[in-house]
Amino acid sequence: MRRRTLLALALLLVALASLVAGAVVQNGQSGGELAVSWVSDTAREVSGNHHAPAVGEVDGETLVYLPISGTTDTDDCELAALDATTGEPRWHYQIPAADCAIHSVADPTVADYDADGVEEVLAATTENELVAFDPRTGDVEFEYELTSYGYTKPVVADLVGDDRPEVVVVDVRGTVSVVRGDGTTVWTRQLGSYTWGQPAVEDFDGDGRPEVAVGAGGSGELHLFEHDGTPVWDDPVSFDSSITWMATGQADGDDDAEVVVATAQGGRVAMVDGDASIVWERDLGSFAAVNAVVDGDSDGAEEVYAVARDGMLYSLAAGDGTTEWQTTLTTGDIQMMPPPSAGDVDGDGAIELVAPTNDGIVSLVDPRSGEVVSTYEREDAIYTRPALADVDGDRDAEVFVMYGRGRVVAFDVTRS
Repeated sequence: MRRRTLLALALLLVALASLVAGAVVQNGQSGGELAVSWVSDTAREVSGNHHAPAVGEVDGETLVYLPISGTTDTDDCELAALDATTGEPRWHYQIPAADCAIHSVADPTVADYDADGVEEVLAATTENELVAFDPRTGDVEFEYELTSYGYTKPVVADLVGDDRPEVVVVDVRGTVSVVRGDGTTVWTRQLGSYTWGQPAVEDFDGDGRPEVAVGAGGSGELHLFEHDGTPVWDDPVSFDSSITWMATGQADGDDDAEVVVATAQGGRVAMVDGDASIVWERDLGSFAAVNAVVDGDSDGAEEVYAVARDGMLYSLAAGDGTTEWQTTLTTGDIQMMPPPSAGDVDGDGAIELVAPTNDGIVSLVDPRSGEVVSTYEREDAIYTRPALADVDGDRDAEVFVMYGRGRVVAFDVTRS
């Protein structure tokens, strides 16, 4: 049998398997339908994968990079690169069995950290290292020792202001490191607390230079550092419980960004200004989560799209935190809710929300009304946000969802 025939048969079997394992429900509204493109062959025994994939293009081919965790002391843990349009494997980086654990590879990022004109893949691992990989081959280009394993995505930006990129990485014990592409350390700070929220680099205080915002998990404190590591605030902004999710957005129309944090047990969602003032604060019950802060309804003002353990998705006005709408995504008995991602996934020039639930539902939601347009259901948990990227050049984003057992399901949204 010819290779093309074998490939076509393999892709057909993947598609059939996806239909057997999951189901798409179209709810009748306009806005598109979730259609499964492929399901990765990366399933594991453990159901706890909770780090989001990343997508990048190299040599005209778009790849998706999967952070796969597995059972302790096994060969299940890896960073895997797949063809983003077909799901075919390209390369993988194996985490040693002694370091294999549920947090084996943190959220990867795709960025040109060394200014060589190529966007590499960077991720922190349970080998207690930040690693940069050649995006074509998976060869290790760079390693930087951390004080513990990483949990969040590294951020690549010109923080110092010397027209060269730096990498900002935060490990789970709260050590903030700013590193150059040659491996030299610009500065480090120790927060003294476990850290799970995604750090950010933006101009938060309006001084024309970027700062680093880091939300500490154990202490519930939000820290802001100048480009040289000096604290911006005399005291961090404190919350009632762990900061587990963090995003940035625009609340008041000025040039500087605001920080949006979500706490676990306290269930708080709050927007914090660069002067350490809390713009507004909402109590959503417990296990609040945020990711997308964007003008989803095209009214000229951004919204914060937040979820909580009650299975609700909330559209909150970024300016004052008032509820614009709320909708139920699941009524199941769930542990938590991963936050939605926002982007144009159906090619209509407007933003849509892709909202997963902990009990395995992926919903396409109209951000103007909160209507659920289409859903896909699979008997596997989801713990993290979807990744959105245009991988086939059709000017709309495809969707990549990491499930608890290590499979990634790729969706295309067809317009109705």
